[in-house]
Amino acid sequence: MTALALDRALLALSVPLVAALGVQLLDPAHPEAGVRLPVSGLAANGAGGAHASALSAAMELAAYLALTPSLGPEEHAVSHAVALQLVSAAPAGVWVHASAHLDRRGRRTAFLTAVAQMEDEVVARAQITKTVVPWA
Repeated sequence: MTALALDRALLALSVPLVAALGVQLLDPAHPEAGVRLPVSGLAANGAGGAHASALSAAMELAAYLALTPSLGPEEHAVSHAVALQLVSAAPAGVWVHASAHLDRRGRRTAFLTAVAQMEDEVVARAQITKTVVPWA
C-alpha cells in the first residue's frame, strides 16, 4: 500500500456518512482488503436488520478502496452505476464485512465487484462502475 493510497483511504473513511455509519477498515495496514459495518444505529433498518443503503455505502467504499492502488496522484474515482442484489438479511448486532475486486480498469472507467458478508454467509453483492476523474 502506497502512502497516497493510505491517505485516500483515510480521507474516504472521514466522509460524514461513512463515519456516521461506524465503518472501519478490516485491516488498517491494507485498506484495499475492505471494510466492516456494524449493524446498529444508522445502519439498522428498524426491523432488526441491516439497512440496504448502509450496505450499499459500505460496498461502494470497499470498491473505492480496492481501486485506489491503481489510481495515479492526479486521479480520483466516483461511482456512476451500482447494481445491488440483497441476498440475505444481516441481523442487528453483527458486523458485516465488505470487500471488492477490481475486474477491469480502463483509462476513465473502472469495473468492480463487491460482496458483503457476515462470517461465511453472503448478505449482498454489487457490480459497481466508477468514473476516473481528475483529483481536485
